[in-house]
Amino acid sequence: MGIVGSFSGAHFLAKLRQSPSTSPVTMAPDERSPPPTRHRFQRQGFSYERLIKYFFASNAGLTIVILVLIIVFLLKEGLGFFPGYRRELETYRIAGLEFVDISRKNLTAHEQLTSLLNRAYFAEINGKSVREMRRTQEASALFNAFSDQIAPTRDLILNNPQGETDGNSGMLASLRANFEKQRTKALEKPLPTPHLTADERKQLIDSLRSRPAETTDDPPLVTALAGEFAAAQQKNAEPLQAYRATIDTFESAGADLGSAIMEMTESVTATKEKLQSADILEKDRKTLLAAASNEKDPAEREKLLSEAQAALAEKPDIETPIQALLERRPDCIRLHAELKKASADLFPQIPESLTNSDAKRLLKAARGAWPVFLADLDAAPEKINAWKHTDPVPLSDAFISFLTGKDWITGGEWQDFYGILPLAVGSLMIAIVALVIAIPVGIGSAIYVNQFAANREQSLVKPVIEFIQAIPSVVLGFVGILVFGTVLREISVMDSLQWVPGFPIEERLNIFTAGCLLALMSIPTIFSLAEDALNNVPSAYAEASEALGASKVQTTFRVMIPAAFSGILAAILLGFGRVIGETMVVLLVAGNRIKIPDFTAGLGTFFQPTHTLTGIIAQELGEVPLGSVHYRALFVVGILLFVVVLGINATAHHFVNRVKK
Repeated sequence: MGIVGSFSGAHFLAKLRQSPSTSPVTMAPDERSPPPTRHRFQRQGFSYERLIKYFFASNAGLTIVILVLIIVFLLKEGLGFFPGYRRELETYRIAGLEFVDISRKNLTAHEQLTSLLNRAYFAEINGKSVREMRRTQEASALFNAFSDQIAPTRDLILNNPQGETDGNSGMLASLRANFEKQRTKALEKPLPTPHLTADERKQLIDSLRSRPAETTDDPPLVTALAGEFAAAQQKNAEPLQAYRATIDTFESAGADLGSAIMEMTESVTATKEKLQSADILEKDRKTLLAAASNEKDPAEREKLLSEAQAALAEKPDIETPIQALLERRPDCIRLHAELKKASADLFPQIPESLTNSDAKRLLKAARGAWPVFLADLDAAPEKINAWKHTDPVPLSDAFISFLTGKDWITGGEWQDFYGILPLAVGSLMIAIVALVIAIPVGIGSAIYVNQFAANREQSLVKPVIEFIQAIPSVVLGFVGILVFGTVLREISVMDSLQWVPGFPIEERLNIFTAGCLLALMSIPTIFSLAEDALNNVPSAYAEASEALGASKVQTTFRVMIPAAFSGILAAILLGFGRVIGETMVVLLVAGNRIKIPDFTAGLGTFFQPTHTLTGIIAQELGEVPLGSVHYRALFVVGILLFVVVLGINATAHHFVNRVKK
């Protein structure tokens, strides 16, 4: 029976397997489970899962649509810049401004050379009189700080009528008592004067303590120290009399060319104004014609057409003023030849070198620029003779002028130029300073936290570094202006740090200050991404290295970091994108000087003010007329920034994908 029963059960199971489509055994109606209750949305083909899916899909689609709209808007507003700029360059040529600028550029170079020679001269004198200069500066600073604190009360005393009434006498007594309190408070912690002797400092403070409120003259010690400084300057200038005479002669050599340029400027400016007025009327006429073509009412259309006809501008007379301008060609050529001869004769009289380091650098820059100046003067006659106001201005000139131009001049009376080279150089130099600081700090912190720090250190360091991202950039900008820039400038005047290039700092708002603050902002980005890259390295790598006898340091620097190199490089690139796209800090702290820095200063170049691509947009966009060439130029700068940051992010994304593979 056991065998038969077993066989029967196996036979039954085999039958079930051979007949998978066979319906199961029918259960009694009361034994069936009730069908699940469905929501009314589910009965209509909807579900919560599908609703959530559609919600996130619509958000992703909306993001793509917004991005496309941003790109279209940037292109629509920006690409109209180049035809408008080409027309401005065409007006610049037709009116004769370009002809005048051939001579004006050489005159500007002459003025810059004169400035370099003068700066070298005074740097040499002040360098030899540095002790007297610092003594008088410290005494004047102490006196000025004292005066600023007591000025409000002192002004009330001086402006109060000196009557004999009891009320007035009581007010004066109260003011004088308040003045004494302010005087005592101002002298509690006077500014340091390390170059004054103890007796001199005591003499100065005592004179301020007993100084009547009505006195407006400088204290005797301040006057005496200023006299000592002037005497030292005069003494140290005596060996440089020949150099001074050479500078004065060179400066006067450009006077005649400057007078000729001023006379020509009046003529060409009037011609340019006529051309611009005609362009404005023509633009208004086209606007009226476009409105008339869209107007359905015949009477209104006829009115618009008549207004367009009335707005038709008369073609301004160009030939007459241009011919008068061209008649001055021989005079301009003669003046250039005279300036060239005078400059060539004076060049051997310039000293080969000076003793002061700043003076030596400035003189070297002047001597290096002198041959270029002479070559430009030599080439000027050919340019003057070859210039024609009828030469066409192709659209490519607008592109080239925008990308390689060294001037960003807007709202000027002469001519607007839109050259982004100084802005791009400023952005790049600030980014270099920021990355030089942020890369070692951010990556070093990530390596330490990920590989060496204990759990308690990790829980402390990571939140602190990531918290920096929560600080608003405008707050960092204020810190840079009021704290960091001021402290850095005070440190730069210390005698022990005068060997540092660029010290003492002339401007507290400069490339270095902005770069340091941007480094602080980019460290969290670099830190977080670099640590993620190290976390993504398989743990088997470290285990295998340690199994072969490598130490923790060897494993970190020979295994983990090379394996995570692509991710670390992506972190650096994204940090660079963060720096290059920052606006508020550079607008507040960089100094906003639209000029290519003076690279002859060496490392001191990083302590010069500059402007950036992002800063120029934030500074000028709210003030420009809507639809103007200047307005569209800012959008082109925005397109350029968009392309740069997009390229940086795409490159970083490429390296991130390599890490994942």
